[in-house]
Amino acid sequence: MNQTEILVTMTELQNPFLNFIALILTFLGNEEFYMIILPLVYWCISKTAGFRLFYIFLMSIYINAFFKIHFAVKRPIDIEGVNSIFLESAKVGSHYPYDSFPSGHAQGSATLFGYLAYMINKRAFWIFAITIVLLISTSRLYSGLHWPTDVMVGISLAVIILTVAIAIEKRISRLTTKIKWLLAIVFPIVLMIVFPEEEGIKYAGFLLGAGVGYLLEAETNRMVISKQIWRKAVAFVVGIVGLVAIQSGLKFVFPDAVLFDFIRYGLVGLWGLYIAPVVFVLLKLYQTERTLPTPKDRSISG
Repeated sequence: MNQTEILVTMTELQNPFLNFIALILTFLGNEEFYMIILPLVYWCISKTAGFRLFYIFLMSIYINAFFKIHFAVKRPIDIEGVNSIFLESAKVGSHYPYDSFPSGHAQGSATLFGYLAYMINKRAFWIFAITIVLLISTSRLYSGLHWPTDVMVGISLAVIILTVAIAIEKRISRLTTKIKWLLAIVFPIVLMIVFPEEEGIKYAGFLLGAGVGYLLEAETNRMVISKQIWRKAVAFVVGIVGLVAIQSGLKFVFPDAVLFDFIRYGLVGLWGLYIAPVVFVLLKLYQTERTLPTPKDRSISG
């Protein structure tokens, strides 16, 4: 059975109930979902793990976009017998419909849930992560938006990226502060030169803002995430409001040019990893390492 026959068979299974399930799975692989889960980890669970997840995920999406544009494989839309649904979830790149290979939903979800599984390292979550990645990937075939090879290569790329990232992340953490600053600034610029398309420039701006923001936060703010759920919830809402205001609001302020997309996404990264934590501290939702009582202070007060 060739790839077209596989898609014809799968899209023939479409019905209202399965379409609803596929719609949910599609959302779990969309940018909107990632814009919820990535800051949630950084703002409410662990700054170190959140930053590493953010950087690895952005690098994976950067590589995915580079391959999409380089190979320019046409999506299986308008193919006789293949009924493509949820087209809006595919119309996110600058080269649609010639951006099928590899699948961003498959690669993005495998990168995100794969790294979360690695951090949590519980058998139950590993099973959940593998299952949800396979379901999201299968939904792209069921929806008639990707070829089977798109999905398989997307997952494979995520596994390779995670393997490399996990192998080098501890080495990078041991670098001097000066080297980290150099990498945070120079690396995104190199990525932009290598991939001077709209997506490459946006992701480079995102990584630049995030890298600079993380280092600034570590040096000047040093937010400590509260253990109280209500504080985390309020901080998350405040952070998301600011993120959406910058990401969407500045579209109406800035000219429609790639340079300003670079600046806008850079500001999104800076907000997420530095400015938002500063706001959380100013609002007294979170404390900083400087304001926390030392073990000696706690023993005296106790």
